[in-house]
Amino acid sequence: MKTYIYYPGMEVRDELWLKFALLYLERLAFVFTVSEKSGLTALLETLRQQTDLLAERPSADFFAAITPQIENQIAGLIAPDFVRHKVFGNKELITRWRASANHDCFCPAQAGLERLHGFCLAHGFATQDEGGIRMARRFANLLSMRLAREWALANEGALITDHDYLDRLLHLLESRYHNRGGQDCFHLEIPLRVPTHLADISFAELVALRGRSGFRQQLAEFHQALDALLAMLASGYADSAVLTRFEQAQQGLNLLLGPDSRSLPLTTLVSTGLPAMAMIHRLKESHPDSALVFHSIKKSHFHQRKSQHFFTRLGQVKP
Repeated sequence: MKTYIYYPGMEVRDELWLKFALLYLERLAFVFTVSEKSGLTALLETLRQQTDLLAERPSADFFAAITPQIENQIAGLIAPDFVRHKVFGNKELITRWRASANHDCFCPAQAGLERLHGFCLAHGFATQDEGGIRMARRFANLLSMRLAREWALANEGALITDHDYLDRLLHLLESRYHNRGGQDCFHLEIPLRVPTHLADISFAELVALRGRSGFRQQLAEFHQALDALLAMLASGYADSAVLTRFEQAQQGLNLLLGPDSRSLPLTTLVSTGLPAMAMIHRLKESHPDSALVFHSIKKSHFHQRKSQHFFTRLGQVKP
């Protein structure tokens, strides 16, 4: 089963996102707590007992092993080799992150993170508090994103968030745009069908749906077909059979979700080994009614190993 790592925190933003996860994710894991308890603790425990959705968080040993690497990455913020974007090399922003008055996000002590918390305290990015430390929320989110990325790469997982700022920042962290050379990159938008009144559906109903005969099998087929689709797109070669399989898997899942539904966009960045335009044209010719949306192509050089990361916004189904 594919595990999706939610970032920036341990808890998702709200109950609606957990409902989306019950419908569309095989496994969901969290990195660590970066914010005050959101009130979802009891609900998460219920889901842990009644469903197979929640996976174990990264171990203390893993956190301890990657701490030196994370420290080097933070050091790049303190003394950047280059200045770009509004974060990397932004001295004014880093100064604000170091101001104790801006340390508004509580990060409780957690096994394996002792050295990393100490590093943040030593460099002024955090202040000590009872039971943990406090950081500027944006810095805590950035730290969580880095930890989530390393875990996903080490465990063949995928990243997922509903924070568009962090999704953009993760791509920026892994790549640099250039006018010439590099790989073709584009955002792929995958319309997912969700019940129109998802906010009004109880968790008990969604747990029952997830436990219904055939649902988990269809969900597994959907994710296998999605992985095959993304691998095909990354190759740069158009294979209409792969797209057909994905559409069939998606339709099979949609039938189980009921007729009263609406579209919700799931986006991911695709980089191709060959020029992407010809491949996209061939796919559109073979599947003129496909609901996939291919956004504009850019050139990018990846100077770090590229992660697989997804972004979804649930505004369309909020009450």
